[in-house]
Amino acid sequence: MNVTTTRFGEIAVEEAKIITLPDGMLGFSEKRFVLLTPQNITPFCWLQSVENPELAFVVVDTKECAPDYAVKLTAEESEKLCVNAGDEVVLLAVVTMASDPFDITVNLQGPIALNPKRMLAKQIVLEGSRYTTKHPFFDQAARSKAPGKRSASGEVTAA
Repeated sequence: MNVTTTRFGEIAVEEAKIITLPDGMLGFSEKRFVLLTPQNITPFCWLQSVENPELAFVVVDTKECAPDYAVKLTAEESEKLCVNAGDEVVLLAVVTMASDPFDITVNLQGPIALNPKRMLAKQIVLEGSRYTTKHPFFDQAARSKAPGKRSASGEVTAA
């Protein structure tokens, strides 16, 4: 099947690669998406709507930014995703990009749980969690190793 996108033009996508989000993403009605992984933006991917060429979210596997991140699915969520005990679930976080890479954040409060075996996904809202919608993509250790460091005013100074 061919999918039209505003960012990548028309692309051929195998039907088996289409992810269904029965409940859509919060605030959006589209329910069918595909993960696009352009080589030049690793580890980021695009969660591109198959139905709307203009709708795409930058996402990342939470292992890339929060290795200890874990979500316990409710029985209802597991049922909607057709997940059984021991099945793999991939957690994706929506990314907010920034011109300064150290200002990139990820939404760990609203992850997308993906059952790659069934190509079913659901955005989950974690209430009362310690996670935020603006979790820094780069941890403090990576920031301190950067060639320039930020002053209190937000300016970059030479190391």
